[in-house]
Amino acid sequence: MPATGRVRVELRPLRGAAAGVLGLGVAASSLGSTSIECPLRAATGVPCPFCGMTRGVVDALHGHLAAAAALNPGSVAIVVAAIALLLSWRRRRASFPAWLPVAVVALLWSFQLFKYATNRPL
Repeated sequence: MPATGRVRVELRPLRGAAAGVLGLGVAASSLGSTSIECPLRAATGVPCPFCGMTRGVVDALHGHLAAAAALNPGSVAIVVAAIALLLSWRRRRASFPAWLPVAVVALLWSFQLFKYATNRPL
């Protein structure tokens, strides 16, 4: 990590992942089940920060943004980021503050724990 407290990432490998997420998200609804059992939730009953992400991505790709955000707000962000990555094909690198991934995971987990504590559907 550079002394500036920023993380630099190469975007080329992420574009393949972005295309895969979008492709699998579109195909998942035709395959039937879009639910993958979360290992943390299966073992403890407590949802992880990414619970609902698969179903949320499928909903977001089908235009159901409110339903996607209710499952996991990160699913809408993943779809937007994947589309942005594919559209910005000339850009080679990006950088972001080192604290940002930790903050995002903390916010997603807070959202999931709030749903868990208030008996909302996970």
